Amino acid sequence: MRTILIDDESDSLESLTTELGVYCPGIEIIGTFTDPRKALAFIKNEKPELVFLDIEMPFLNAFEVLQQCLDVPLKVIFVTAYDQYAIKAFDFNALDYILKPVMKSKLVSAVQKALDKQITQIDLEQLRALMNNLGIQNKPGLESIAIPTSEGFEFVHISKITYLQAESNYTWVFLHNQQQKYLVSRTLKEMANMLEFPQFFRTHQSFYVNLNYAKKYIRGQGGSIIMQNGAEIPVSRSNRDALIKMLSG
Repeated sequence: MRTILIDDESDSLESLTTELGVYCPGIEIIGTFTDPRKALAFIKNEKPELVFLDIEMPFLNAFEVLQQCLDVPLKVIFVTAYDQYAIKAFDFNALDYILKPVMKSKLVSAVQKALDKQITQIDLEQLRALMNNLGIQNKPGLESIAIPTSEGFEFVHISKITYLQAESNYTWVFLHNQQQKYLVSRTLKEMANMLEFPQFFRTHQSFYVNLNYAKKYIRGQGGSIIMQNGAEIPVSRSNRDALIKMLSG
């Protein structure tokens, strides 16, 4: 099974790599990463079948990594140093994990479950519940999103996104620079799930806006928002009142 390991602690990575090589012959390690951003790009390109994933890391935590690769049928085994009380959250949310320092019996058992297909692709709601139970929050100041380009992937800070516009099953991502935009092969709903931050608001079935870049609101049946770059974003009647309430604080 094609596998990658993600952990910001290099010693833990080396130890797990060795133990998998000795005790788990069914595992083929195709990559190890201390930087989750590089791991994310690798996942999207190489599409591994299984990932051993640390929970809290610099730049991106486990939720933020998996949130951006839901289109990859990826099985996940969490590797965590949480105490016995905290790991009840894993059991409660039916997620697989092994504890640091890794015990041979637990490692072999978790891998066998993956090989026997007892571990299924992780669900976003499962993961969100786990992170809430563990008290782990997204980090808006560090958050970034992987945008596919002709050369690979570009990591764009959430704060640089001005708005999203749906185009069938694709989404245009517009950045603060009016000339810079990307067409992403995800629906607007999928993109909205990845951008669950208070500054973002769905104004219309086809638009999702970063209100930090809103210049003014023009009243009408639903009205419209004028962005700092001059773009005019429609507001549906059904979303108008919620928007006005948000803008008025």
